[in-house]
Amino acid sequence: MYDNKKTVIDFTDRQLNERMYSKFASDMRSLMLDLHFMGLDVPLTVKGTQQQVEAFFQALKGEKRYMDSYLKYGLGDQRTMSNRHDLMGAVRGFEKETGLRWPFKN
Repeated sequence: MYDNKKTVIDFTDRQLNERMYSKFASDMRSLMLDLHFMGLDVPLTVKGTQQQVEAFFQALKGEKRYMDSYLKYGLGDQRTMSNRHDLMGAVRGFEKETGLRWPFKN
């Protein structure tokens, strides 16, 4: 059951320590589950520069597309692999803009 708690992701906090990254990864996991089950109606606030926020949402959209494609078509499908390729480009942009590692990257 969804608890309607608002997630806040703040890229302006430049203390890149393990605790902060663990919280970010946990928030991202919850956000991805919410996106899968609830769609785009997820209570979320993202703070940072315009470039950081845009890079975050590009990576998030890519992750959602890849996840949906994987579930619908399977890993071996060309559409899934194309979405994965697009996701990797968005992840590189996110990592460059924020200095954070994308939490779902293998």
